[in-house]
Amino acid sequence: MTGDPTPSKPDAYWDRAGEQGYAQAMYADSDVASHLRGRAWQTAIEIADAIGVPTDGQVLDFGCGDGAFTNQVLARRYRSVDGIDKSDAAIQRARAEAQNRATYRAADLVTFDYNSLPRYDAAFLMGILHHVKAGTPAIVRSIAQCTGKMIVLEPNGNHVLRKALEYTPSYRAAGEDSFSRKELTAIFTAAGWRVEIQRRMNLFPNFTPRLVYRLMAPLEPWIEASNVLNALCTVDMYGLTLGR
Repeated sequence: MTGDPTPSKPDAYWDRAGEQGYAQAMYADSDVASHLRGRAWQTAIEIADAIGVPTDGQVLDFGCGDGAFTNQVLARRYRSVDGIDKSDAAIQRARAEAQNRATYRAADLVTFDYNSLPRYDAAFLMGILHHVKAGTPAIVRSIAQCTGKMIVLEPNGNHVLRKALEYTPSYRAAGEDSFSRKELTAIFTAAGWRVEIQRRMNLFPNFTPRLVYRLMAPLEPWIEASNVLNALCTVDMYGLTLGR
């Protein structure tokens, strides 16, 4: 967005979402938003702990959006957090709600100068890579310059309904183009990352109505635990370390 007088449709979408707040802009119901975000954030921390990210460390939230995850979770857990996102509007919201340990900058994530970054104990990439799909191989190679640990959340691109929805106007406006698990893990491996932890979770798409969510929520843990039925889940999460 910075310096771009004619933003693309995805850029314009994420600026509007940044102005509203992602929880309001991206979910049909506040209960669904709280459930999906809360579980994803908790799981990200569990994965970070499992791959040895120290709580007194410095971490990066790459593609931080409106800063909700950084401000509500990361800045309360780690010594310091840097958040980077392309949307000026989202960064402005993040700064307005920032905790003392969090700092933010707006930058194009594809053309970003990684040499400007310090060394981090880990990088969190929460739902950003499928928005910069063509640039993902270069991004995950470049992030290896500043950390040896990475926690990644991405939509389940093997989900047939998910891929169909990406052809609808609202998903196209947001620049949605999810990876299959095989496709994404191949990119990680080629860039020198080793997948230490891989989880599939969250039964509910963002647009799920509250009534459907409440009726189906008891089934979610059972479906997630099934190696067959978890194909219905909407999110893949990864804990990665640099290969040795």
